[in-house]
Amino acid sequence: MGEPFGTGPEFGTVNSDAVRPKTVVIEQLPAPAKLYGRALSGIVKRNREIRLPALRLVRPAVALEAGPIWRYARVCGFIPEHGVPLTYPHLLAFPLHLLMLTDPAFPWPALGLVHLANHVRLRRPLAYKEMLRVEVEFGALLRHDKGQAFVLHTRMYRRGEAVWDGDSVYLKRGVPASGSALDPLELGPDPLQRIARWQLAPQLGRDYASVSGDYNPIHLTALTAKAFGFPRAIAHGMWTLARAASALQPPKPLAEATLSAEFKLPMLLPGEATLWSASSSLIERDIEVRDIAGEKPHLRGRMQWKLQ
Repeated sequence: MGEPFGTGPEFGTVNSDAVRPKTVVIEQLPAPAKLYGRALSGIVKRNREIRLPALRLVRPAVALEAGPIWRYARVCGFIPEHGVPLTYPHLLAFPLHLLMLTDPAFPWPALGLVHLANHVRLRRPLAYKEMLRVEVEFGALLRHDKGQAFVLHTRMYRRGEAVWDGDSVYLKRGVPASGSALDPLELGPDPLQRIARWQLAPQLGRDYASVSGDYNPIHLTALTAKAFGFPRAIAHGMWTLARAASALQPPKPLAEATLSAEFKLPMLLPGEATLWSASSSLIERDIEVRDIAGEKPHLRGRMQWKLQ
């Protein structure tokens, strides 16, 4: 498609002086209960050096199965004409993310990390039943005014060809920070217009958890969310990003695309939200998800695409 869609990771790469990562092939994933058990067992880590493990986890052959994709699409608003949703491959990597964040060498507890931003890039069209190789490793440390941010890189390949990338930025609050500054996403000059209003059901967090495998307690019930300081359960940031992408994508499959977003204020469940957008061209949109009054942002992003 060309240079507007970028040529590398959105949030930086591993330092060139870093240790070469150890590659570990994951033939069979642990059960979700075991993964979250690892997260709970590592909830207290003290006096750890701030160093990300030199580790690469690989799932060598993961199928794009129609059933799970359709269930995900229904929860997130995608329609059959969209084909494989742009954000769906993130789910294939999510178990590896949990394994990385609960690795004994990772310096902080996984629970309590804040998902700050996400960037995905579709390099080649995806189709049902294809087999993908999924690779995940840590990227750069980034300075943030509230603590230490860092990147998790995801790369996906089909028969050796790169087809999908994802960069997830997380924050550990209240610790000294190092690395380059995390640059904010800047939207274009055109004013955003409200294009949709969403009703957020009380079970939305549980619905998304059931199709994504992300059972973080802050998304499930008011009781479990209160344990982490929220008055009610909050919507998953990746659901909000997917819902915005599904609303903006024309009713055709994508050939290439990029989607970048920063997660702002939490979105409480049940609740209401509004989608705002501005278009500088027929294939690019600036995005904000705001509260019902249109004043406070929950998400800010940009989407570019080329249709098949």
